[in-house]
Amino acid sequence: MKKRFLPYALILLGSLLYALSTVLFIFPSGLLLGGTSGISVILNAWLPFSPGMILSAINVLLLVAAFVVLGRGMAIKTFVGSVLTTLLIGVLEPALNLTAPILANSYLSAIVGAAVIALASGIMFYVDSSSGGTDIVALILRKYSKFDIGKALLLTDVLIVIVGGILAGWEIGIASFLGLLVKTLGIDLVIFLIKQIVKKHNIHKENQP
Repeated sequence: MKKRFLPYALILLGSLLYALSTVLFIFPSGLLLGGTSGISVILNAWLPFSPGMILSAINVLLLVAAFVVLGRGMAIKTFVGSVLTTLLIGVLEPALNLTAPILANSYLSAIVGAAVIALASGIMFYVDSSSGGTDIVALILRKYSKFDIGKALLLTDVLIVIVGGILAGWEIGIASFLGLLVKTLGIDLVIFLIKQIVKKHNIHKENQP
């Protein structure tokens, strides 16, 4: 029973960390770390729909793709992670009500925010879940190729950041790209460290009398 609910506890932890980082560092600084939020901002310049409507439509399509391609088990965990992350952001944003970035430097905000998101995403990816969006694309790429999660995310998000940076200005573009590198490289590191910790824990249990 404990093993059955542990993945969902880790999904909750990852979703909370992801939401906190987004509300504390990413949103207030206007950073763009790729993902469906970045796509929605870009498409909003050409489509007669709000970013929220575009974001919802993209996420629904990607969740459908998750059920079809990844299978029921992974898709359900991804659905839970996506919903929890979205709900927690929706609760924390008005609750914290930040009117200005907590870090004055946008580059520092990008590094710290991306590092926390890397930790959050790494935890969720380890249990075959994600916060949704382009993370689903990364899970699909991992299933059918030898790409690491971080590299797969870099492929799917880098173009979004470049286009978003052109629209938002060079400073936000550079800071966002820096954050994207920290996020994508950090995710692989977090997954590696979790696997090492679990491996050592299992070896320790096997050696116990």
